Amino acid sequence: FALGLLSWMYGRPTEPTVAFLEKKFAKVPDILGANLAAFKAGWNYGETTETFVVQYEIKPAKMNAGTYRNITGNLALSYGLVAAGVRSGLPVFLGSYPITPASDILHELSKHKAFGVTTLQAEDEIAGIGAAIGASFAGALGVTTTSGPGIALKSEAIGLAVMTELPLLVIDVQRGGPSTGLPTKTEQADLLQAMYGRNGEAPVP
Repeated sequence: FALGLLSWMYGRPTEPTVAFLEKKFAKVPDILGANLAAFKAGWNYGETTETFVVQYEIKPAKMNAGTYRNITGNLALSYGLVAAGVRSGLPVFLGSYPITPASDILHELSKHKAFGVTTLQAEDEIAGIGAAIGASFAGALGVTTTSGPGIALKSEAIGLAVMTELPLLVIDVQRGGPSTGLPTKTEQADLLQAMYGRNGEAPVP
C-alpha cells in the first residue's frame, strides 16, 4: 500500500513494480494477488481521495554513460582485507559470529576462497575471536568482526592478544545505543570502549 502511494506521490511508473511482483510471486498466485491489490490500492488512494495537495517529480539524474558499482562500507572493507592478504602474502582468516550490521563482511569474504581467505562462522562472539587469535598465532592475518555488544564479549580475548603480542584485526561496525542497541541504526559511539574497554590496562592503538 505504502509503495503504491509513494509511486503516485512521486510520479513513478507502476509497470516496473508490477513486473517485479509478478516475477517474484509467479508460483504463488494468492500472494501475488494480495501484493498487487495492496500496491494498486495505495496508488488509487493517492489518486482519488484528494488527501494530498502536492505531488513531486524527480527527474533522472544526469550521469555519464558507463558501468557503475554500488558499494557499501562493509563491501569496501571486505575487498580491502582480500587485497591486504594478497599484498602481504598472508592467508586471511576471519573468525566471526553474525551480528547486524557487521554480518555482510562475513558473507562477502566467504566468496573469496580463491584469494586464500578462510571464514569461520563460530558459535558465539568469544569463539570467533579465539579462532582468529589462533589463526594469527599460526601465521595468518587474523580478523574478527562484530558490533558494540560483541566488543563487550570479546574484551577478554582482545586482552589476550595484547598480552601475547599477536597481531589481530578487530572490526567494530557500530550500532546505535547501549546494551544490545539498535541493530539497524549505525552510529559512532564505541570509541572509548574500543580503545580502553579491557581490564588490566590493555589499550588498543
